[in-house]
Amino acid sequence: MSLQPTDPSPDSAAETAHGWVVRLASGEMTHADMAALRDWLDRDAAHRLAFEEARATWRMAAGLRQDFATATQPAPAQRFIRWAAGMAAAALVALALFSDPLTALRADASTAVGEQRRLVLDDGSTVHLNTDSAIAVRFAATERRIELLRGEAYFEVAPNPDRPFIVAALDGTARAVGTAFSVRESGDRVSVAVSEGKVSVTAPAQGADSVLLGPGEQARYGAGQVARVAGGVAPDSVAAWRGGRIVFDGLPFTAAVAELDRYLPGAIVIAGALPAARPVSGVFATDALDGAVDALAQTQGLRVLRVTRYLTILR
Repeated sequence: MSLQPTDPSPDSAAETAHGWVVRLASGEMTHADMAALRDWLDRDAAHRLAFEEARATWRMAAGLRQDFATATQPAPAQRFIRWAAGMAAAALVALALFSDPLTALRADASTAVGEQRRLVLDDGSTVHLNTDSAIAVRFAATERRIELLRGEAYFEVAPNPDRPFIVAALDGTARAVGTAFSVRESGDRVSVAVSEGKVSVTAPAQGADSVLLGPGEQARYGAGQVARVAGGVAPDSVAAWRGGRIVFDGLPFTAAVAELDRYLPGAIVIAGALPAARPVSGVFATDALDGAVDALAQTQGLRVLRVTRYLTILR
């Protein structure tokens, strides 16, 4: 039988959050538990805030492990401390995977939050993985297929007309022969941007219809529909993160905050409504994100409160 923390009232958010974290640390979470946790997090922003605080507590507890190991304590206390430190370490693993535990099993390559990675595939193509991303490589004699399981990747494709290079994400594909392009999965939408060559983007519900993209062009798809993005993008700005840059060009404030949040551990939380939030533009370095958060907050007259390394509140 699956055991789940209960949530009898809004005032119990902190207790419920800690219950979920303990459940994750136990290593006994089922798929039903995962679904229930996602549902609870989606119900209220206060739930997400409480959960991030609980996660931060467990992470900080794990940091004490070395101190625990060297401390001189009576035997019963030592046993308890070893148990607590082990639980904290288990929690870190569980919390890192809780968003989709099956991804870790399917992925051939992945990155953690804030990490970027470059891979060279068997055919000579290169893959750049952005923060918190994962791919599965499914090469065959007639095609080179990559599944983007999570996040974002930039592909530099080795030419081979007899084996097209296909990136599958959600319910669509991006197909190329020899080119360079990025694919990003964001919830129920996928974005494709091309810096070199041509890429055909297809969503199954449209049958044989597709959008053909050239350098500087973008498309988005989801729910079986694909559409070209007006305006395009400078080819050398596609996947600017590879050069340590995050570029905003008239992006809604909340979207810009969400983008920075992808690169940081924990969460950035906006406290209160922003009815008159102004779009933001700028270029920020991925190795100086605290300054980027401060700069974004200033554009809206907000203060930055860093509760812990894992929780930043804008208010």
